Amino acid sequence: MDLKELLGRFLLLFFSILVLYFFSNRKDNATINPLMVIVGLCTFSLCYLFTEIEIGVGIGFGLFAIFSILRFRTQSFTVNAIIFLFATITLSILDIMYPFEKIELLLFFQIIIIGFYVIASIIVNKQASKYFNSVDVKIPLDENFSLKPEIIRKSIQEKIKIEDFDFRIVLINTAANEIDVLVFY
Repeated sequence: MDLKELLGRFLLLFFSILVLYFFSNRKDNATINPLMVIVGLCTFSLCYLFTEIEIGVGIGFGLFAIFSILRFRTQSFTVNAIIFLFATITLSILDIMYPFEKIELLLFFQIIIIGFYVIASIIVNKQASKYFNSVDVKIPLDENFSLKPEIIRKSIQEKIKIEDFDFRIVLINTAANEIDVLVFY
């Protein structure tokens, strides 16, 4: 594999991951850390290394063990983040391992994977978010308080004077008699 082909494959992967990242971060309350992009780029580099040198099956099991340990020793990922990681790893393996003589099939698989990802992202998110800011609000609990959305909305409007917003309940703290709400506006 010459440098020109390697650069072409890398650029294809890079722009594919950027498209996936853009469509993954369309929701206000669940964004993906930009550093997760590096997982796909690292997988691409490792696969290139594995095609250039003789490595036994043991290295594959070792990598599997490392990823398993990371999964159990780190924070839980959202479904969105797991799907993003799986898609970037799949694209990186496809980009480096697929034979260059069948570049049209590689592009076909790339377009299909990215297309399904984008369509699913649009369907799940319904629309691009219109709220760019967020703030944490604490609402005190009293005896007449209810968790009905219209009552919470009214309480938020009394605390912060905005009309167009969305919210998500983060925590109901019965010890402090308050609700933590994340407000998007």
